[in-house]
Amino acid sequence: MTGRIEDSYLPLSEVVYRRIRRSIILGEFPFGSSLSETELARKLAVSKTPVREALRRLAQEGLVVTTPHKGAVVASLTVEDLEEIYLMRSRLESLAARFAAERLTPEDAKALGAGVEALEVQTSAGDTGAIRQLNIRLHQLIWRASHTTRLTQVLMNLQDYVEMSRSALLWQPRGAEVLLEEHTSIVRAVLDRDPERAEQMIVRHIAHLLEVLRLDRRPGAGRGA
Repeated sequence: MTGRIEDSYLPLSEVVYRRIRRSIILGEFPFGSSLSETELARKLAVSKTPVREALRRLAQEGLVVTTPHKGAVVASLTVEDLEEIYLMRSRLESLAARFAAERLTPEDAKALGAGVEALEVQTSAGDTGAIRQLNIRLHQLIWRASHTTRLTQVLMNLQDYVEMSRSALLWQPRGAEVLLEEHTSIVRAVLDRDPERAEQMIVRHIAHLLEVLRLDRRPGAGRGA
């Protein structure tokens, strides 16, 4: 739960909220883990007041569940939650991909091409951490290429929940290679300025991710998402 330079200008309550929230998103606090006001205040070197306010906000967002006399725990994402999140993601990201194909600038094309090249390198190296971050980065580059402020903001908010669910596909046999193939197909459609194909590739990619997540969440399944 280390701080970041860009936090320095924010009110203390906002800094505490952002740090706890980011720790949840990154999985530093696993699903179902208890969040002690006293312990969080100690780690962040603050009083319990901003921690209590942060937990209240996180509960409103659904990231934390609070129970009287028992405190707060990190909320778990159910299969139903994932279904809702990925359905929304499919509809919205396919729209962003369509806009990106229609509104692509030379700068967008350069960034997307570089992103795919970096993903190819890390896939060959087998660096799963870098692969995850580059996958996220490619999606964000497509949103940026759509040149839509509100749509991009909604997708950024959804991305937090996607990060929490992790990519179960990455742990499947040839999972990294499949992710590379799917992202390359999406980017190629955007670079070809083909809105219909870009939209279809995104829908197919997210449907595949959800299918793997469903299998991964079954009782007795292997490694978690």
